[in-house]
Amino acid sequence: MANSETQPDTLPTSSASPVTNIYLIYSPMHYLTAESIAVHFEQNARNCLFFLKPAFKELVDPTKWDSAEFLPWPRFYPEKGFLGKLRRTIKNLDLVANACKGASEIRLHTPTIDTEAVNYFINYLRTTYSDALFTVRIIPDGFENIQRFPLSRFKVALQYCKKIRRLIHPDLNYYVYTGDRMGTDTDIVDRIYIIQGFPHEYSATKTVALPPLGHAGSNSEDVTSVTKEKLALVIGQPMASSKRFTLKELVSVTSGIRELIAANGIECIEYKAHPSDSDRELSHPDYKELKISMPLETYLASTHFDLIIGVFSTALLTARLIQPQSCRIIAYATELMKYRGHNEKENLLSTFVTFGVEIVPHLTKIDDGAKQ
Repeated sequence: MANSETQPDTLPTSSASPVTNIYLIYSPMHYLTAESIAVHFEQNARNCLFFLKPAFKELVDPTKWDSAEFLPWPRFYPEKGFLGKLRRTIKNLDLVANACKGASEIRLHTPTIDTEAVNYFINYLRTTYSDALFTVRIIPDGFENIQRFPLSRFKVALQYCKKIRRLIHPDLNYYVYTGDRMGTDTDIVDRIYIIQGFPHEYSATKTVALPPLGHAGSNSEDVTSVTKEKLALVIGQPMASSKRFTLKELVSVTSGIRELIAANGIECIEYKAHPSDSDRELSHPDYKELKISMPLETYLASTHFDLIIGVFSTALLTARLIQPQSCRIIAYATELMKYRGHNEKENLLSTFVTFGVEIVPHLTKIDDGAKQ
């Protein structure tokens, strides 16, 4: 496996390449790592990006891709009428297959193969281009890569139930697999890209480390500020609703974050809510809620912050990769979290330390007997 060296940045020059790389992405972390793969490992191949959320158009640098298209996620953008999700999936299969015409080798890059928005492409592309060599390559997905998540027998059985959809349309042929939920144990996955320094439990024979990430087209040392005031950003997360904190801990930690920011002499504070957190946890009346249509990473690349703080969001890592070293990136009150999995705490904290994210404990004592 040729993975010992990276190659210098070049623009795509490979429209007629017999190797076609398909990238299916739906988070800013996916985009940053996919772009790094295309630039450093796949310059001599055709690189076709498909983003499953329309907001990613703001993040995409078209000079890095042979094509870049919005691929509507069936769950969120179904076709109108009966069986709208499945009909959208069938349309997506054809759209991606068209990008693979003339390829003798097809490499599907995705963070996981367990979602239906991705899985159906495996058997469809293998069938449509039966003469082409087909492989899957897993791209980084933040903290999801810290440990493996083996599928239970029940979850594997559910995959066979999805095969029934072939009765509706023969192209809806779900790829059944066992082992790690992301698909890293399957023979069809020949490579797993990892972020340098990130702990993981994958086979060393499959892993390839990416070079240090940075936002494409921006130098983290040259980020320009949009304000002359010192500026802080609080990264929201559903901590109590996900049972990571008790309600009493949430209230205390929220106040602790506010006090820490004040101790750093910062009065201008922005707050970015988590997309799935309608309760706006970790927010404070003093904060200005950040409502932007662009991905957070794009905003971070154009706005200099003096301090960015959260609890254990992957956004803290990407912020460290994008923001200049003068910006403090803080993971706050991680010692209060309820951890899941045998190694989650150790892996989480070691990853923060490796990437230069400060770990600051919550200093206010919380009465255990009063926890909710």
